Amino acid sequence: MRVENTRREFLKRSAVAIAGAGSLGALPARASYLGANERPVFGFIGAGIRYNDLLNAALRHSTCAAVCDVDSHQLDNGLRGVDYHYNQAGLSAPHVMGCEDYRRVLDRQDIDAVVIATPDHWHAKIAIEAMRAGKDVYCEKPLTLTIAEGKQITDTIRATGRVFQVGTQQRSGNQFQTAAALMRAGRIGNPQRLTVGIGNSPTSGPLPECSPPSTLNWNRWLGPAPWTPYVSAEKDPNPEPGYGSSFPFSRAHVHFRWWYDYAGGKLTDWGAHHVDIAMWALGKSDGTIGPYTIEPISYEHPVDFVDGYATTSDQFDVATSFNIRVTFADGVELDIVNYSEELKFDNGIMFQGDKGRYFVNRGKLTGKPSEELAENPLPTSAFEELYPGLTPSSDEDNHGVRNNHHMLHFIDCMKSRATPISDAASHCRHLTVCHLANLSMRLGRKLTFDPATERFVDDAQADTFLAREPRKGFETEG
Repeated sequence: MRVENTRREFLKRSAVAIAGAGSLGALPARASYLGANERPVFGFIGAGIRYNDLLNAALRHSTCAAVCDVDSHQLDNGLRGVDYHYNQAGLSAPHVMGCEDYRRVLDRQDIDAVVIATPDHWHAKIAIEAMRAGKDVYCEKPLTLTIAEGKQITDTIRATGRVFQVGTQQRSGNQFQTAAALMRAGRIGNPQRLTVGIGNSPTSGPLPECSPPSTLNWNRWLGPAPWTPYVSAEKDPNPEPGYGSSFPFSRAHVHFRWWYDYAGGKLTDWGAHHVDIAMWALGKSDGTIGPYTIEPISYEHPVDFVDGYATTSDQFDVATSFNIRVTFADGVELDIVNYSEELKFDNGIMFQGDKGRYFVNRGKLTGKPSEELAENPLPTSAFEELYPGLTPSSDEDNHGVRNNHHMLHFIDCMKSRATPISDAASHCRHLTVCHLANLSMRLGRKLTFDPATERFVDDAQADTFLAREPRKGFETEG
């Protein structure tokens, strides 16, 4: 599926538009398609595990002018990555500024947009300051650490008129668009329950306090988060493929996901993807859906919690297993689980209605409604409801395709000034469900939330978790 005719025109001009990772592939063809002076200039802030995928997708259609990271080792790797991509395309790499302080990137008048791939607790601050500096923004998910940050970001988008794409690349994937459109078209009747499986979070056990790596500026890595000593294992005792198994368990680098100070565990890691698609399919992307409840049916934390806060700071503290039920005002239920014993899956989305069900994840779209598409294709209106101009395509829904389509769509929106398919407003409303699920477990009770006011119903204690004061010296600037 594709957005706008510009994508088809580009594919006609380049037989290598979807080259494999590690190759620029389409860069020369894209240059002729855009014209000599129309390639946007990007700055990359954060050169961790998402960096190479984002760089590979972006450099097909843009130029890199700066790379920023608070770890000099990652920064060096990021700069070498730019050279590698250009060399693979047979081109000379441009001069690229490397820096530790992202504000040097925002000060550059020649940079049109920034790609933010920092740990979650930095996203809102950098994104807001980037927009105020006149930059368009592509920011990795989850966009926010708190619910209040969502309003701050969307208010800044309205005030500045900047284009903002969230890195929920599943919205640019064929299978997920089709899954959402099937629900919109009523192919399983009235929705009853959607089950989102997102897998387990790891546990670390107690980690000893130690000095941070010599290459890492720990103070700047923490930034707006509360000050805490660095803790780390000597090596990763249980490496998880895809999550940086070369890094030992610690508070930094890839393992930031497993600390509530910086992220939300699997609820905001995979939940930011799958809950987003579920809410998109249900059409629950605005503040008019009425108050809804969030109930922690069962869950486990690796440490004890009192009044919503972990009682120890030396080990991962996010929930490791969970079964959370969200009940909307219309009676539709959304279950968020690490594993569904009933449905026998741990990653993906099961859509259930009064006339059938179907399942989607990054590997497949299965069920009778999907099998019937060959004889009874979806109407154009089902996709138009998801995003104006969205039409079906036969592209495979693999990792590289989603990344490339998502980034190219962002660049096309930079030119047209259209709102991208992964807009910040709907993403924040969907992500709020994930934040609420985490808070229901931290407080150990059922919550009721009103999306119209973005506050809890008669729950002063829960309201105190809507925002977090930044550490002194790291307030949002501009």
